Amino acid sequence: MYKQRSKTKEPQNELKAYEYAVFLLSLQLRTVGEVKEKMEKRGYASNIIAHTITQLTDQKYLNDERYAEVYLNNLKQYKHLGYYGIKRKFMAKKLPSEIIEKVLSEGLPLEDELKIAKRLLKKEGVVAKESDDDSVVSDNSYRTYNSEQSKDKQKLSAKLKSRGFRGEIIAQLLR
Repeated sequence: MYKQRSKTKEPQNELKAYEYAVFLLSLQLRTVGEVKEKMEKRGYASNIIAHTITQLTDQKYLNDERYAEVYLNNLKQYKHLGYYGIKRKFMAKKLPSEIIEKVLSEGLPLEDELKIAKRLLKKEGVVAKESDDDSVVSDNSYRTYNSEQSKDKQKLSAKLKSRGFRGEIIAQLLR
């Protein structure tokens, strides 16, 4: 079973704090917020944590904006999340809200989010409409078609909402 490490015996030791932070970064890329949280849990003094984070930022080991850009590209490529889903992931990584907004506004245009949503629908076995079909349908068949499709559209809408897609993307796909 996982045993949590005990608090440090030297909360004022700058060298140990720095080494611990570098160790954390050697395991995986982290944000400033994540490193700070880990160091606080370990018991380092707040002034030592601040100094260590400043030192790592100056040395370019920590860069939240660059982290957010790389993470966004990764999520766009490998996950099926919309704007708000990605924003949730960023917030879980303890990124500052200014960086989140900047990176999302620059890195996730509506066209990219639409491609991700279509990829999700394709994976789910639902083919997204490429063009609107304006064929004429009689009243009876239209009502039957409409009632059957209504439930499917609601399910798709709920799935897309749960993945964090914006309303305009959902509306565009379900037209």
